[in-house]
Amino acid sequence: RKLLLLFLSVFLTKTYAQDYFPVNESVHNKNNNYTVFTNATIYVTPTQKIEKGTLLIQDGKVVGVGNNITIPKNSVAIDLAGKTIYPSFIDIYTSFGVEKPKAPAGRGRDRSPLYDTKKVGYYWNDSVRPEVNTYETFKYDQPKAEELLKAGFGVVGTHIADGVAQGTGILVALNNTENSKQIIANKVTNHFAFTRSALTNQAYPSSLMGMTALLRQMYLDLDWYKKGNSETKDLSLEALADNEKLVQIFATEDKLNSLRAAKIAKEFGLN
Repeated sequence: RKLLLLFLSVFLTKTYAQDYFPVNESVHNKNNNYTVFTNATIYVTPTQKIEKGTLLIQDGKVVGVGNNITIPKNSVAIDLAGKTIYPSFIDIYTSFGVEKPKAPAGRGRDRSPLYDTKKVGYYWNDSVRPEVNTYETFKYDQPKAEELLKAGFGVVGTHIADGVAQGTGILVALNNTENSKQIIANKVTNHFAFTRSALTNQAYPSSLMGMTALLRQMYLDLDWYKKGNSETKDLSLEALADNEKLVQIFATEDKLNSLRAAKIAKEFGLN
């Protein structure tokens, strides 16, 4: 049996919703069409299911589910005979299936100079790691997946949380039966934080001020690099440029750091 995951925040027999925060930036062109999924096995709860059911969606919200749903004329119908619809939570920020980086032996006794990096062809500071792609080292964790499934989660975003610029994250379906359908997308998010890399021996940055300065320097260097000023290729800046259109996620941990991150985003026009 094939499993079709629909990402639903609310799954009720019939729900109606109202827009409480309308967007007034431009003319609002609302699409009133419906999407209807028919002939599916639909789980309303973990123990209650509907055979050959119909699921009706409008404007991203579930507006009807059951066996006797009236299908509006302005509907796009999708036949899901033989497939299953199951509601789930999505956790977009996890470390599922990735190994936490460990500090090298002896770090702290012999810090290297500011610009000393052993990575040839990459950014001068080891805490800037946008070239890291989680999908390259990801290993599906079935026991952890079982825990998440029991808690109601069906999809997770995961990444390697290490450094100031941490690289890209992936989107994973918690599918313990079909290995080929576990990774939904290889690159969906680009991650940042006010943290040193656990893998570096460099002395800088060692403070919040230093990490903030490093982030700003990174974006200034990126702008300079994109204008063709460098005679050599920097794989870190190349990756940073390539991933600019991904969702940018900044881990801040507190309100003041959120304001600092927002200020950097505004300064450099980040999304």
